[in-house]
Amino acid sequence: MKTSTLRFLPPTMAVLLVFLPSALAQRQLGSKKGPASKIYVVESVGESQIESGNKIYTTQQATAYDAPGTVIETKASSHNALVYSNGTGMYVDQNTRVEIDTFAQEPFHTDYSANLGVLIEPSVSRSKVYVSRGAVGVCTSQLISGSSMRYTTPLADITIRGGRLSIDANPDESHVDLLEGDVTVRSGGNDVGGQILRPGERATIRPGATAGDPSSITIGPIPDDQLPADNERVSQACQSRTAVTFELLAGGATGDESAGADAEINQQQIVAKPALPPDPSIPVVVSPDRPANSQSVAEATMCALKLSGCRLA
Repeated sequence: MKTSTLRFLPPTMAVLLVFLPSALAQRQLGSKKGPASKIYVVESVGESQIESGNKIYTTQQATAYDAPGTVIETKASSHNALVYSNGTGMYVDQNTRVEIDTFAQEPFHTDYSANLGVLIEPSVSRSKVYVSRGAVGVCTSQLISGSSMRYTTPLADITIRGGRLSIDANPDESHVDLLEGDVTVRSGGNDVGGQILRPGERATIRPGATAGDPSSITIGPIPDDQLPADNERVSQACQSRTAVTFELLAGGATGDESAGADAEINQQQIVAKPALPPDPSIPVVVSPDRPANSQSVAEATMCALKLSGCRLA
């Protein structure tokens, strides 16, 4: 009997070796990777830094980074306005730390480049962003079916299905203020249902009274004295979305024709293309009662690009 079993073992193994690569190939085809998702810095004021690819950079306007794993940190009297490559704008207020845990994006739809003015995602995206401390404003594109967007704080878990909102995190409590759109707020992993916010409402999340107690969520109207700050953050996030578009470009050839469509997708690159003023020939005029220093010129340029309020004298 042993001899018979051993005699049939080699052919059996041969059959497995024939079919196993095919099975593995099918699993890989079912999980194609899209191009590396990006985040673009539209505006940077004051002192802040970005950690990306295990390197730390001083934040500068008109720079782009691979989004996954990126950490943005602002100091006092500083802020950043950024845009994700799915068209979502984010305003990072002073004394804030934001960690982009994940941001994956599938290849852009074939007709997206012809409809860059349409405020809709170019492809399905999945993101999870952690606001460790501080405050952010979020202004999304119209999220398409299959996309997911999650923002978390030390106390709150926010599922965003689209809209405009402000998130504020500190050690004692977290606030989620919804100005427009559809979000669900949970107090942690054990809170399965969560609370659905309506526009104009604030969710306040506080830790339990004693260690081990679940956090609590209180829903109420956004306080009147908080609306100006919310509107400023969200307006800056929305305005930043008009400052840049993203295009999908093919990368270099791999030299391996057998790689097929997978190689083509993995070679694609998302490229940020800053928008220009409607008419670049229009001169930027600085009031004579203000010195024409780099700060005033920068403000005038931002005004012309409609990235910030036009407050020049």
